[in-house]
Amino acid sequence: MSTMTPEALDALAVRALRANGAPADIAATVASVLVEADVRGVASHGVARLPNYIARARAGLVDAAATAEIVTDAGGLVVLDGRNGYGPTAAARAVEIAAERAAAHGVAWVSVCRSNHFGLAAAYSRRLARAGCAAIVLSNAPPAMAAFGGKRPVLGTNPISMAVPGAEPPVTLDMATTVVARGKIRRAAAEGAPIAEGLALDADGHPTTDAAAALDGTLAPIGGPKGYGLALMIELMTGFLAGGAASTELGESSDFSGEAGTCFTFVAARTDHVRQPEARLAEIVAMVRGSGERGEVLMPGEIEDRRAEASMRDGLAIPAKVLAEIEALL
Repeated sequence: MSTMTPEALDALAVRALRANGAPADIAATVASVLVEADVRGVASHGVARLPNYIARARAGLVDAAATAEIVTDAGGLVVLDGRNGYGPTAAARAVEIAAERAAAHGVAWVSVCRSNHFGLAAAYSRRLARAGCAAIVLSNAPPAMAAFGGKRPVLGTNPISMAVPGAEPPVTLDMATTVVARGKIRRAAAEGAPIAEGLALDADGHPTTDAAAALDGTLAPIGGPKGYGLALMIELMTGFLAGGAASTELGESSDFSGEAGTCFTFVAARTDHVRQPEARLAEIVAMVRGSGERGEVLMPGEIEDRRAEASMRDGLAIPAKVLAEIEALL
């Protein structure tokens, strides 16, 4: 392990992206989102993703210089074509538009088609919250989950993040609709480490603690049929409503067989139309925290907030293998 400041890690990531065709502004955007994940302790979505991002660009499967363009503009509803650029690039543009349109209309819906993995969903819901919006961020993903009652993967981990302004840091939920994010399974497989029981099934539909077998099989949905239902609705709210790829049409980033086609949707609603939003949020949070007679009650995202404080204070522990892979891209 090597300890680095977030600023040093960000600078390294920017250099790697710039060395592989990304303009300065795009490199800065992508690096900031990946480093934010590491800062918040979500290493599965951090700079460990960078070698794959760049490998796909080198293979012509991602356009490192592409920026998203508006293809549908109905005021409060906008659809962007990501033009197969880096996911964080299109997502950052979606945040800008969602905040602008929410300011103008009170609420905004921005969907993106034809993009790629966008990193940590909370990176965008938190940005919108800090712009004064209650936010919902949804993304589809390559098939990793079977439909309830099925055996073959047809739905992705399809994450959802929600954030509410009125506190600093914002109250933030960020979760996959599977019991665990696929990136964490992939990381365990790369390290030869087992996974916990109840996270995945192998290709024959049997429970497994073997990460490699889990990648060949399916991930378990949260709450059984409830997780399946939520993942399906996210698929419809992203791929379907963006007019892009959905379900088994999506490409897997690790197989280099074609474009990913990832779609995402951002919903933003201004909270300054609510009377005394900060005071009201504080009241609700206090009610929930006050229920902890047998222990501390944490808000969603609070564990990651505490990790972020520690990261900013003590630096980030980055595996030597990850650093070597990034430095090899320079």
